[in-house]
Amino acid sequence: MFTVVAIILLALYIYLGREEPAIALVTSPFVTGALFVLVATEEHYAAMVVTPFIWLAALITVAVSKRDPGSDRWPQTYSKWILVTLMVLILFVAACGVFAPLGVFGIVFAALLLGSLIAYRTTSRDATAAYVISTIGASMRQNLPLPMALESAASGFADDHSRILRRIQKWLVQGYSLSEAIKRGYPQCPGQVTAMIAAAERIDQLPFAIKAIEADMVTRADDRRKIRPIHPLYPVILVIFMFFMLFGLMMFVMPQFKTVLAEMVGGALPRATQLLIEIFQFVAFDYGWLIALISLLLLLVAVPLSIRARIRPRRPREPYLQSRIADFVKWHLPILHRFEKNYSLVQVVELLRLSLNAGCTVDEAIDSAIGLDVNNCFKRQLRRCLDKVQRGDRIAAAIRKSGLGSPLAWAFDDKVNQGNTLSILETLESFYRSNYSYCVNLARFILWPCVMLVLGATVGFVVYAIFSPGIVVINSLTGLVTP
Repeated sequence: MFTVVAIILLALYIYLGREEPAIALVTSPFVTGALFVLVATEEHYAAMVVTPFIWLAALITVAVSKRDPGSDRWPQTYSKWILVTLMVLILFVAACGVFAPLGVFGIVFAALLLGSLIAYRTTSRDATAAYVISTIGASMRQNLPLPMALESAASGFADDHSRILRRIQKWLVQGYSLSEAIKRGYPQCPGQVTAMIAAAERIDQLPFAIKAIEADMVTRADDRRKIRPIHPLYPVILVIFMFFMLFGLMMFVMPQFKTVLAEMVGGALPRATQLLIEIFQFVAFDYGWLIALISLLLLLVAVPLSIRARIRPRRPREPYLQSRIADFVKWHLPILHRFEKNYSLVQVVELLRLSLNAGCTVDEAIDSAIGLDVNNCFKRQLRRCLDKVQRGDRIAAAIRKSGLGSPLAWAFDDKVNQGNTLSILETLESFYRSNYSYCVNLARFILWPCVMLVLGATVGFVVYAIFSPGIVVINSLTGLVTP
């Protein structure tokens, strides 16, 4: 009887997933859980096997159900995220099971394997965006009708790139603008790309914006292809390995050394070893629960949120709460503030130059720049500047009072640079772009040697503290040898 009920509910939720996805997504976990507890109490094993598939079938049906192309309804979105999370957990558990004979090393290797898959997914997304934008740019440079050019580029292929081009072409044929067609046909497109295209459409400078976007993508791709002397995960892996090695030594080896020294020479452990034991006692036992709780929160909250932020495109006009929090933190940290402001100025100066070159007024150019995918705290400065300009303040004074920087204010100073604003903006764009790249490389070249020095000193101290008791024992034994 329970098996029949489970099969009926399975069919019901497949139907609800297609017709009423919200109801299916919300109610399926509770129905599945209640039925599973009931059949487990009655020890009906056949129904226990079928019951979990009710929730899984509801998720899959909701995720693939048809929806209005002009909307992004939340049942489909959340069901996809739940399915992706379940898949990641299954892959991680399977990898841990495969590499379990290797112990801790196997678990770390499984985590690295999962991280590599996520990194590949992110890189693949960037490569797809570069292909789509380069195809659009090539079509526009050849003065071809864009829908026809995209259809020709996608014809004869059935890969992801071609499907994206066909979806964009479909929305262009229906009369939507290029930015809106990209949003609807390619929702995974990076936010800064769609924001720049939308801003360029308002000032009729789309070909120049596409060219600038392609140049930025090429620069990022070249930067990723550069050989890194040290992988960013190397210090983390080294610290984890060292912690587990110390845990075994401190639990099983050091007590034996302490006993041997007390019996043979009546002395205590060397000072370095005592300090290492005190540090380990403080970290592993006194506040181990707090460190374990923080590590668990990072694993269950911070890591999934960071992965989601890397995969999910930003919304420049209506930023997510996570994006607002991240922008606020990065804007108020000492070093990251410089990078955020410099990167924002690169995009803003570029669009200001394009807007003024197209004949827009300064307030219209600043209003277009507010729609770019830049730091939200920087956008507030742009809005303050726009308010001052619209009130009639001098442009240079408004820029300077809003905190946008003296170089940008100097470009709009009509007393000093009258008629040279465009050329100065072009120079500033090149300056900010090269300065951002220089600061990134400088921080990398300074940070990594410091990290390696700290790691080397830590490993050296640990090695000395571990082997010094053995040296004391050897010295005590050599004193007992009589010729």
